[in-house]
Amino acid sequence: MSNSRNNDATSALINRDEVFASGAFKNVYAGKYTVGTRAGQECVAKEFKTGSVYEEHYFEQEMNIVRRTQLVIDNWHSARIIDKRVLLNNPEIWISNGAGVMALVEPMIQNFEKFNSNTGWASITGGVWSEAMQALSHFSYHNSGGQILLCDLQGGSYQDGYILSDPVIMSPLQTYGPTDLGPDGIRSFFHRHRCGRFCKRDWLKPALLNTPLLPMTQGTTMVAHLPTRSTRNLLTRQQE
Repeated sequence: MSNSRNNDATSALINRDEVFASGAFKNVYAGKYTVGTRAGQECVAKEFKTGSVYEEHYFEQEMNIVRRTQLVIDNWHSARIIDKRVLLNNPEIWISNGAGVMALVEPMIQNFEKFNSNTGWASITGGVWSEAMQALSHFSYHNSGGQILLCDLQGGSYQDGYILSDPVIMSPLQTYGPTDLGPDGIRSFFHRHRCGRFCKRDWLKPALLNTPLLPMTQGTTMVAHLPTRSTRNLLTRQQE
């Protein structure tokens, strides 16, 4: 059984006259699918706020996060930690007719709420689902041997499960984009993390400092400067 929720459509009508929602670095526009299995159903198109709406790199980076998140969720289900389903909205990169603007298109999520952030904020009103989502974040770190932390978990809760969208992945080498806060972010998250009924005692945790290095916010935090890679060629060499 698939743990992803897909577009199952090839065309949609998007209302770009009004911003439906706004995140840390993307605007969200609402629409409806017009062709495909989901024709008539609601969808959203997510566009980057800055001048990256035409840059494939930014979108491929997002899809890399989606692919890695899907692996975590599949492993979570294999571990049988809870008896409810967790699905991941699987966006696709679509290009609008005429304007050529790129967007991430995915099915609309109802009952939208946020369960944690990439600095360790966690909802205290979400009940059992909140505990499950905190456990999913902890599980991702343990399951990957400390190589990633899945966080900034948000989406919609339903009677029989939960649908996630737009997660953040943090890693020791900060390889997952501007919301990857690296080792400082991972330690700050775990400094504030409290294991609940779904976390396991033997799950891996990082070594913690006396105080978290990053302030806690409910919103998504981004790094001001991404690390460069010293083993790669200089940009100037690409211009010769």
